[in-house]
Formats: sequence, C-alpha cells, structure tokens
Amino acid sequence: MSAYYATGGQAPATGQATPAPVLAGFAGPAAQSRVTVAFRILMAIPQLIVLYLLGIAALVVAIIGWFGALFTGRLPVFAADFLTGYLRWLSRVYAYLYLLTDAYPPFSLDDADYPIRVAVQPGQLNRLAVLFRFFLLIPAWIVQAVVTYGAATIFLFVTWLIVLVTGQMPDSIHQALSAVLRYQLRTLGFALMLTSAYPGGLFGDPELSGTYGQGSGSQPGYGSPQGSDDPQAPGAQPGYGSPQGYGEAQGHGEAQGYGEAQGYGSPQGYGDPQAPGAQPGYPPQSGGYGGQPGYDGQPGYESQQGYGGQPGYGDPQGYGAQPGYAAQPGYVQPGYAQAGYGAPGAGTADGLSWRLVLSQAARRFMILFIVLGVVLGAGYGVLYGTLIGNRASAATAAQTVAADVTPVRNSLNGYSSSLQACKGKLDCVTALDRKVAGTLNTFATQLRGISMPSQAVAANAALAAAVSNTAAIFAKLGAATSANQYISEFQSSGVQQSVDRISQAYDDLGTALSK
Repeated sequence: MSAYYATGGQAPATGQATPAPVLAGFAGPAAQSRVTVAFRILMAIPQLIVLYLLGIAALVVAIIGWFGALFTGRLPVFAADFLTGYLRWLSRVYAYLYLLTDAYPPFSLDDADYPIRVAVQPGQLNRLAVLFRFFLLIPAWIVQAVVTYGAATIFLFVTWLIVLVTGQMPDSIHQALSAVLRYQLRTLGFALMLTSAYPGGLFGDPELSGTYGQGSGSQPGYGSPQGSDDPQAPGAQPGYGSPQGYGEAQGHGEAQGYGEAQGYGSPQGYGDPQAPGAQPGYPPQSGGYGGQPGYDGQPGYESQQGYGGQPGYGDPQGYGAQPGYAAQPGYVQPGYAQAGYGAPGAGTADGLSWRLVLSQAARRFMILFIVLGVVLGAGYGVLYGTLIGNRASAATAAQTVAADVTPVRNSLNGYSSSLQACKGKLDCVTALDRKVAGTLNTFATQLRGISMPSQAVAANAALAAAVSNTAAIFAKLGAATSANQYISEFQSSGVQQSVDRISQAYDDLGTALSK
C-alpha cells in the first residue's frame, strides 16, 4: 500500500501550516498468553533478524532519499513507500517486544490489521532542515535514549514479570510504554524524512476540553468522543482515542440532527439543506446535510476506504500535501477535527485509538523512565569511560614497559658473552655483575613509577619484586673479593632461577595489560 496517492491535481489548502507528525494508533491492554510472554524474546528472534536486514536496506534508501529531498524538497515516492513500510514493521516488532500486544507481527511492509498501526503524511520538506537533519536530531536522540534506557531495561523486566503472573498489562503501564514507542517512531520518522514535524508528545496528547464520561463502548483511559467529532461531546474521555475502530462507534453519543453525512460534518446546515448557513452553490451531502464551502471532493485526493479519510478529500487538515503527494489513507489528526470536517478516522481494526492522553499514573511512569534513564545512562557512561580509560592506560603502560625493559634485555642476553670476554679476571667479572645489578634496579624503579590500570597493578608489582631480587643477587656477586667467595656466592644464589622468574613475571604483566 502506497504511503500516499500520486495525483496531478493541487491539494486543497485549509490554512493549516503545522506539519503532520507520525501518528500511531494503539489498542488497549488485553489478556495475553503467559506461555508467549515467557518466551517473548525467543519468539521475536526471526522478526529481529528480518528487521535488522530491513534496517540496512532502509539506511541505503534513506541516503538516496536524502539527496532527492535535498534537491527537490520532497522525499521520492519509492523511498517514502519503503520507509513507511519499514516504520510499520518496526512499530509492530517493538510493540510485541514491549508486551503491548500478544499478536505475532506479520512479515509485511503493508499496513496490516494489527493492534498498533502507523500513519504518516509525507509532504514538502525544508531543504535546509534536510541538509542539517543529523544535527537537528541530536536533542531528540538524547531524549529517546534516556527514555528508552528507563523504559526498556529494568522497568520492562519488572513489567514482564507482572504480565507473566497476571496475564495482562496494567492500563497505566500500557499507556506509558505506548508513549515511549510513539516517540521512538516519531524520531525515526523525522530522521527518515517522512515528516518535517519535530518529535514530540512524549507525555501524550492534551486532554480534550469539555465533559468526559463513560461513552458507550469506551474503555477507561482510552476514550475519545463516541459517535461525535465534536471534542465537547458528552461521553468523551481522555485516552487513546475511540476503542471502536479508528474513530467513532456508529450511533453512540450523537446529538439528534448533528450526525455527519458521508464523512463531512456540516456546521451550518444540520441536516437541512434549506437551513440558515447552508452555502449556495454547494449541494448537500447524503442524508440532507449542507456542504461546507471550499471542501468538496477534488479529483485525485480520495482516501482509501477503511482508513478514516473522508470521501473525496484525502487531507482534511491540509498538512503538507503536495501535487503528487496526497495524504496517506487514514491520516487524520484525531481529536483536532474542525467544524465541517468528518470524524477522525474509521477503520477495519476494532479497538484502535489514535489519541494518546496519559493518566496521572502513566505520567508518573514517564517521569520514572526519565530518572532511570539518566541514572542508567550516567552509569553506562562511567563504565564505558572507565573501560576506555583502562584500555588507553593499558596501551600506554605496555608501551612504557616495553621501552624500559630494553636495557635489561640487552644486559641479560649479553651477560654470557661479556663474562667470557673477562677471561677469568675477577675484577672484570665483579664489575660486570655490578653493572647488571644497576640496570635491574633502574628498571625496578621505573616499573613502580608507571601508572597501571587496575587489572595490571598486581602483575606489575610482582615483576618489580622479581627484578629487585635479581638485582640484589648480582650486587652480592659484584661485591666478592676473591674467586672462592665469588664461586660460593654464585652456587648458592640461584641466579638462573631468579632471571627465569623475571621472564615469567614479564609475560604475566603483558597478559594483564591485554585484558
């Protein structure tokens, strides 16, 4: 299903200049199978594999689309089609992982009948904003990262336990996680240039003014006006929208004579084409409802049946529809219908709601997500910084040790040949031993002065101790005053074993520094 229609006409304008955000419709919480909840991550693995591959393709398409949008001011149709499908697929997989639904996501880029659905309305893009899209996204990415850390880590594990035990997610948690997912979708939609609306609505949509009650068929916390596109209508309640389809439950809550005709509310005629306010030259809609001037259907802007677009008018809000880029089927901003417009959407999937008004408990959860996200993010930053710092420190320490050990290696490796060159002269031999002892003591001092990462401190101390002990042996040999004394000291010193301990300790330090 295309993200929008290709038409040759000019989209009618309503004076609304606000760009259209990504909309997400959610069904309310429902009973879930405890078995599927217990193995949710394992069951989602095939979806995650496919989604990963789709993400690679989406990146390529987004890069191509970026160039197209930079030069034309619009996302190419093929790019919008594919990226919209990718956003739909991702929304379903994430909703499944977040335990917002028990329905297994379909393997499809199309707009499937699923407890979460996404609507986007690609339109004209600001080329300067396209050019600097990456930098514009940084604040939204930070907010998304903080909220995701808070919601999708410890809190989601606790939620998993709750759903596993009770078989259903509490309403307030469902609303809060829905708000997190919707913000993620809006951030991704902005990044993919499917909309020029900056991500928002983290704390849900504002409540509609007026009296709210229990409309027929509505669910607490999930309601919108039942059977009326008037936000002041009795029976409306804050929540996700209307639980009946995408918009209104037919026949619920309508005041007599104020119903809509063929998707067009008539603020003037009220069902009588002769009534005051009916506009001359605009034939009434079916059922005797006066038409609103300037909003009759135009060729090429029809929306698809079952998505809530009004017959003959695919963009009731006028959000950025361009020639060849008519509104996506079903894209209506629920709860913001103007007089003379039809109700916000009607769909084939029962129970979906396009408004997201958070309860007080859900708002508190959002605050908790932010706090947890900041704490976990800071902790991760400290841990990451420590690991990076340790690696940098280990690399520096290894380079320093390798440089300092060179004189020691040369001295010990050349000891035998230097000893033979003395030809048995005691003064020459003892002078050689004193020189080796001095080289070893210098290296031991250098080792103790090197800043070591925590995992290498013990190994460095062991190497320094082995070097100092060997230096002491060579110092005693260098202090001998007779050949007999030298021979006796050499036989009892274990100098070869001491040198071997240096070699082993040096290898141990290298292993510690490589961790």
